[in-house]
Amino acid sequence: MLELVYEVEGRSHRCRLGETEISLGRSSENEVVLNDFSVSRHHAVIRKEKGAWVVADQNSTNGVKVNGRFVTQSPIEAGDVLTVGTFTLTVREEAPPPRPVPRETSESSSTFVRSIADFNRDFHLDQVAPEEVDPNLTSSGRRLTSSLARSKIFEILVQVAKTLILAREVNEILGRVVDLLFEHLPVDRVVVVLVEEGDRLVPMIARQRGKDSVVAQEIFSHTIVESVVKNRVAVLTSDALADGRFEAGQSIRIQQIRSAMCVPLWNQDRIIGALHVDTPLRAGSFTADDLDLLTALGNFAAVAIERARLQKRIEREERIRERLSRYHSPGVVEEIAADSSGVVERVRTRNVTVFFADIVGFTSAAEGMEPDSLSRFLGTYFTYAAEAIFAEGGTLDKFIGDAVMAFFGAPIPQADHARRAVAASAKLVENVRTWNRERAARGEPPVSVRIGVNTGNAVVGDIGSEQRVDYTVLGNTVNVAARLEEYVAGPNEIAVGEETARQTWELFSYEPLGEVRLKGLSRGLAAYRVRLDARGVPLLTR
Repeated sequence: MLELVYEVEGRSHRCRLGETEISLGRSSENEVVLNDFSVSRHHAVIRKEKGAWVVADQNSTNGVKVNGRFVTQSPIEAGDVLTVGTFTLTVREEAPPPRPVPRETSESSSTFVRSIADFNRDFHLDQVAPEEVDPNLTSSGRRLTSSLARSKIFEILVQVAKTLILAREVNEILGRVVDLLFEHLPVDRVVVVLVEEGDRLVPMIARQRGKDSVVAQEIFSHTIVESVVKNRVAVLTSDALADGRFEAGQSIRIQQIRSAMCVPLWNQDRIIGALHVDTPLRAGSFTADDLDLLTALGNFAAVAIERARLQKRIEREERIRERLSRYHSPGVVEEIAADSSGVVERVRTRNVTVFFADIVGFTSAAEGMEPDSLSRFLGTYFTYAAEAIFAEGGTLDKFIGDAVMAFFGAPIPQADHARRAVAASAKLVENVRTWNRERAARGEPPVSVRIGVNTGNAVVGDIGSEQRVDYTVLGNTVNVAARLEEYVAGPNEIAVGEETARQTWELFSYEPLGEVRLKGLSRGLAAYRVRLDARGVPLLTR
């Protein structure tokens, strides 16, 4: 009796040609389902006519080939090869029922291929004590049954779990995996390959028993590794040199790879790499038990690697949050952290509003203060300033002596950044007035601040040297804001540039100051003063 033999998604299938018609196509209604868009829904049928089998095309889009030639209808017999879309189906005499795969491989050229799906279905580790294995690992464990002592395999896997759980760095995990392989399997060479960006297979570590290191690219079969990763299978070959499926593998011939095993590094549905082990110049070195153990170890290793990578990402995010918290309010930090586009790192030109504030007469006042008193004084002032800036979603750039620099409109764009800057300025004046009431009760002299605000384009981003960078703003907009604070604003006054006043004219009341000449600038600029009430609250235009 004839049968069709074909592969779908790396798994081999057989379909017996009986007395009834067999349909082939992409639709699940067919007896032979070939799920690919190169195949029509109802592509072809195979039926018996006058005692002979024939294949008939069903007006498919891409047609049917028999032995490489397109046909509308053609008789078929054992040895013929059908091409349907991207699939190849071989007609052959039905093979006898397969014998169970021997658990001990012989010195033959046999190859044992086991899919991860089958491994998931058939194996558990539910007999490992839960307190001895990380919860993340037990969920993907397996039940291993073989001629090897069951307790011995569990003992090994529990040791693997404990060993990998303790490792924190990816390189440390890979090193421990290699050590475990040399300890528990009769392997001579080990290579760990990881899938990097762009689906590139990158050898990460390679060792040979009794040697410190070897060149990774030279001691593993790219053919076998690519097949394992692509088809999600574990492979054991007793003699790769004699196996026709690997005859195109140049590395197999060059390295004289004989007995070899290769399994995916797999975590649930994700393949992150592969473990490749072999013994050169000796056939029949591994058993199916060895492959099961290596497959389970591949799962443990993948989970450990994923955990290490996750921990690295968490630590990096924590460092970013810590750095951002120097500049931004907690709400803005969360918004930036949620933005995966890396907006903080990029240097770009943005329309922003820059804020400068300092204490009037600070130099002379500081001269008579003890260091501890001066530190407490500045600490209180900077706290009031930071509260005012963060309340409006601003970015605290830096403290320069007694001066405070901030900006609004970056890194998160704010359409009303000019309004926010003026409101933060007024809030600081109000905070200082409250502070002065406390100081007066203690018999301390009052404090006054002057503030300059300016709106315009500026370069924003991480700027500095290779050793140190700061998230800051640069440009003429910044210089003007600093000059307005230093030369135009009086005690407890807010001086703003023309563009800031224009954008907020309908919100705040301004007093025009005419054209002012600022130090270091070649031309005069229009300036305005925010009108405040007795409490330091801006007077509104409405």
